[in-house]
Amino acid sequence: MSIIPVLMYHSISDDGQKMSVSKHNFYKQAKIMLKLGFKSVNLKDIFNDKSKKKFVITFDDGYQDVFTNAYPILKELNLKATCFFVINKIGKYNEWDSNKSDYKKKNIMNEDQILEWHESGFEVGSHSLDHENLIKVNDKKKKEQIVMSKLILKEKYNIDVKSFSYPFGQFDDDCVKIIKQNYEYAVTTKRSRYKTKIFETSKIPRVPINSDTTIFKFLIKTLTIYEDIKFKA
Repeated sequence: MSIIPVLMYHSISDDGQKMSVSKHNFYKQAKIMLKLGFKSVNLKDIFNDKSKKKFVITFDDGYQDVFTNAYPILKELNLKATCFFVINKIGKYNEWDSNKSDYKKKNIMNEDQILEWHESGFEVGSHSLDHENLIKVNDKKKKEQIVMSKLILKEKYNIDVKSFSYPFGQFDDDCVKIIKQNYEYAVTTKRSRYKTKIFETSKIPRVPINSDTTIFKFLIKTLTIYEDIKFKA
């Protein structure tokens, strides 16, 4: 059994929000994984790469600051990463969070940035059409949100999508069934490192990295059972 830290990021920014990791911290985190002998892989290549020590960097939502701040660091350090995009919000902003008390409007990558991300060897994944809570919509809407997002990325951008991220981390058995028919991998917000013989590829847990993740805590999260024991089925 392999144990693979699949890191969950959202924003790479110095804006001070909880979900934002500063450029400085992101660089330190990436650099230390390399120093420890880990190889970074796109999620879709997690089983194709035979490295004994590997990790996956994922970004939910496709924020523009990932392109402006994380993308140059990833290229400098020769790392891979997977970014999950909300298809109907490309070039717009994070409307789905607007009811939160600490809401901050954040721009989403535009088409040119997504294409450059893809052409540079980074993975493009789906985060649904509209970032709706999939357990609160009917079966028809579930299928539309999950399947149409993949089809649009193929038809409009010629990108073959193999990975999905559940909006708000919410899913049910019907969602999983649709995922298995259309994707190879799907990530959740459930906390744990990815243990390949325990977790299904349609329900991969992740290690959350936020603004308050110190380098010590980052190492505890990625190298020990700290996150594994927080897993809730």
